[in-house]
Amino acid sequence: MIPFLFQLALFFLPFTSIAGLPFLGESQHELSAHVFLLLLVLSVLPVLFYFRQAGDPVRTDRKIYALPQIMMIVMGVIALSFLPNVTSITSSVFMGRTGLEKYISSTILVLFGFSIAFLTYFVATLKSWDKLIVNPIAASVIVCAFFSFFEMIMRWTGGMSGVFHALASLVYSSEFPVLEWDPRLRSVAFEPPDFANTAGYMWPWVLSAVMFSRGAKRIAFAAIWLVLSGMILLSEARTSLVVIAGLVSVFLVLWFFLLPKVASRDPDKMLAPVIIVTLIAFPLILALLVLYYDQLIYNVIVGDRVSNLTRLASMTAAFRMFAEQPIFGFGFGQYAFHIKEFMPSWGYYSWEIRYWLMNEAGGWPASFSVYARFAADMGLLGLVMWVGVWLWLAWQLLTQTMIYRKLTGELPFPAYPLIMSCFCVLLAGVPCDSVRSPMIWVNMGLACRYLYDTRKHIRSIINPSQATV
Repeated sequence: MIPFLFQLALFFLPFTSIAGLPFLGESQHELSAHVFLLLLVLSVLPVLFYFRQAGDPVRTDRKIYALPQIMMIVMGVIALSFLPNVTSITSSVFMGRTGLEKYISSTILVLFGFSIAFLTYFVATLKSWDKLIVNPIAASVIVCAFFSFFEMIMRWTGGMSGVFHALASLVYSSEFPVLEWDPRLRSVAFEPPDFANTAGYMWPWVLSAVMFSRGAKRIAFAAIWLVLSGMILLSEARTSLVVIAGLVSVFLVLWFFLLPKVASRDPDKMLAPVIIVTLIAFPLILALLVLYYDQLIYNVIVGDRVSNLTRLASMTAAFRMFAEQPIFGFGFGQYAFHIKEFMPSWGYYSWEIRYWLMNEAGGWPASFSVYARFAADMGLLGLVMWVGVWLWLAWQLLTQTMIYRKLTGELPFPAYPLIMSCFCVLLAGVPCDSVRSPMIWVNMGLACRYLYDTRKHIRSIINPSQATV
């Protein structure tokens, strides 16, 4: 039952517009979060007892590589953000919520995410990875495409409106009505950018299935991958296209330089140049952004997209908070409680900003970027923690795969999508300020599981008498 429910949770990843259980907070509209919650309830005691008693090869008392340490680092930084801000957090009130309430709910969300990561760590060994991960994701793409077909027919021609609305009533709650005026593809998600972001997490796995399949299966996965890519383009989520562009870049570097499918060259010789180019490119992009920031503000203010103005103003407020308290920030989850104080005056040109900050029922203000949110909430410690964790995982995945390949001559199926997924999390953080997506934590659990298994296999080759890490 556990592997089946896990696959079901992955299948439901794009379904983010349900009514849901209110106590799940930020995750209440995500159908996959409810399935993961059921999984956790079912597995806490009976599954652990079964694995210990039945002699299953997946034992809960075996070493869990890196995941507990990552959890301690993340939770430690969250705790450190609380200590210097305890007075502010316990006294802040905004839209009927207290700072302490928001701190606790945000922390619980991260703990829920780590629970998914630990669950994934053990489930990943119960079945082959292609069946466990790729098959439910591919099935989900097919269902989303079926739904989106009627959506686009209705939007482009006005036809099949009745069929689409009947289908929409099954996946959209009353909080997310059909917006017939919006030409962007929304599919089964609550908004087009959210669908594009979720699809971005699925994209590397389907691409890897195309690479490692043969015959009819390769043709089928290629068709699914093309459909998924097409739906991302039709969502017209500009920031999500940045995610796909970044993933394509990572894929090309892996394919041609670091992990070519056919081992025709020594990847170690290419490692240093790739790192050097990356270290040069990132500061250059940041410098250009700072240099032309005022011009960017002007272009956004005079532009015709209020969403751009809202995003830029919200992120500017967050980084102003970062400049005020750069080390520890204002406390995890505290961004909204200080946004009025740090909102730039030009931000009020956005009716969305005015609606959020001047209306008690205006909705909770968003920072629109996990980097802006962490900078405001946890300062430099939060930024270094989040970026450091995923870059470290990507580095470990790459180096362990290189060693494994040298010893065995094989390139494991999960290597490409796992490395790409680490960068997907980092790239998706640019346009999205939440860590609620279950796929973030699934990727973390899968990465640690992969590192454990490959390290164990490498050790057994080097020293056959030693079968554990």
